[in-house]
Amino acid sequence: MKNNLITSTILASSLIFSNVTLAEENSQPMKHWSVGAGTYVVTLAFDNSEDDSFGGGALSATYAFNDNFAIRGNLFSLEHEDLSDVELTGFEMLAYYGTGLATKGFKAYVGGGLYNESIEANYFDEDFTGVQISGGIGYNWESLSLDFSLGLRSTGDYEDIFDDGEEVSVASGALVLAYRF
Repeated sequence: MKNNLITSTILASSLIFSNVTLAEENSQPMKHWSVGAGTYVVTLAFDNSEDDSFGGGALSATYAFNDNFAIRGNLFSLEHEDLSDVELTGFEMLAYYGTGLATKGFKAYVGGGLYNESIEANYFDEDFTGVQISGGIGYNWESLSLDFSLGLRSTGDYEDIFDDGEEVSVASGALVLAYRF
């Protein structure tokens, strides 16, 4: 009986010690900030006419409170794919809920926020503001992260411009490489 008690105590102690050691090895430091740049696109899809697409660059800053909640700001400057004198500039503020947002490894997230942008040309200057839903996937390395995100925007301001009753859908996408700290 005494040998069984000693053996059980040794086995329980070794299991507890190995679990604590394993937990310490798997715990990763959280890196809350990431700042980066990448490509950004916005597409306006119309029911009865040709789509308009804009492409260019974006600057991005993200603060991850923990592995599950983050906020992001994107500042972008885009040019129309066919008409180089038509430019779209703007910014968006987003809040995300997901997994893996602050630690090394795979991450996925969904959320939403606000956008504000302006389309400018020689003959046209309009501002658009609204809400959007967004989501994405990515990967965090020790000091870098790569994110691919898509967004669907509200279209009230866009539909006000097109008085012919044509419906429009607006989508955005970004591929951003960022430094994590």
